Amino acid sequence: MKILVTGGAGYIGSHMTRMLIARGYEAVVLDSMEYGHKESLPAEAPLVVGNVADETVVKKLFSDHHIDGVMHFAGYLQVEESVRFPIKYMKNNVIGPVTLLQCMREAGVKPIIFSSTAAVYGNPLTVPISEDHRKQPVSPYGLSKWAFEELLRVYDRSYGIKSIALRYFNAAGASLDGLHGESHTPETHLISLACQAALGLRAHFSIFGTDYETPDGSALRDYIHIEDLCDAHIKVLEALISGHPSDVYNVGTGTGTSVREVVAEITRAAGHAFPVTEAGRRAGDPPILVADPAKIMKEFGWKPAHSDIGSIVTSAMKWHTSHPKGYA
Repeated sequence: MKILVTGGAGYIGSHMTRMLIARGYEAVVLDSMEYGHKESLPAEAPLVVGNVADETVVKKLFSDHHIDGVMHFAGYLQVEESVRFPIKYMKNNVIGPVTLLQCMREAGVKPIIFSSTAAVYGNPLTVPISEDHRKQPVSPYGLSKWAFEELLRVYDRSYGIKSIALRYFNAAGASLDGLHGESHTPETHLISLACQAALGLRAHFSIFGTDYETPDGSALRDYIHIEDLCDAHIKVLEALISGHPSDVYNVGTGTGTSVREVVAEITRAAGHAFPVTEAGRRAGDPPILVADPAKIMKEFGWKPAHSDIGSIVTSAMKWHTSHPKGYA
């Protein structure tokens, strides 16, 4: 089967593309290359450079390739930036991908896996967070993901497009062989920032918010290893292709790790301390985001295998040590 991976040259998309090929699928990547890296892609995956909002590009892609399903990763993802530029996020994450859905409809392609986020929940009322928790995003980023989930429900009811939205908590780590990892410009992901500070690749690491109502005052997050995250995608893709109804699932471990605990683990992995500064809370950052992953575990038998914080940090440090400039 041939799967279209939008945003497939990005961090999660490129890992997903490699796993699809490793498990016997064909993959075609559509990426604007605004943030993607061609070097992250396997030679077997053709790359189409273009935006999901470009009808000419997307129609031609569906015409040139017999696509059996779509994995949609193309989207802006910086929470703080979304607070400053909300319309930019709505245009890119909600309005633009309508073209993708329309082209799927015209081509008769039914299944789509959507890269969603725990940010749809906002400040949680209860922890761990289950899928039926209220949706009250506190950032335009989270709102854009929630809006597209709702749009997918419309396309299911109206046109039979079947979707599964996976609400990630914090994707992290690098491939276990150390060959592929996070390479963002600018880098915004916490573990990568801390690894770079520990390796002397940046002056310091900043803890944003030290007065949260958490055990050590720093924000608490649920980290999921990139390999486990991609494995979850494969499982739900196979179910969706086999007739599973549209649905949403959390993808996390159910265990929270604080920013200070991440710093301690990276200090251990590096073998030395590194400069850490403290700053105020960032707009749009909830204090605690921890998943209740029982639903995806029960229905698909999925279970994270590499998502303890030690394994995540070890893989990330291995990548950043061998690739100090990322894919540059």
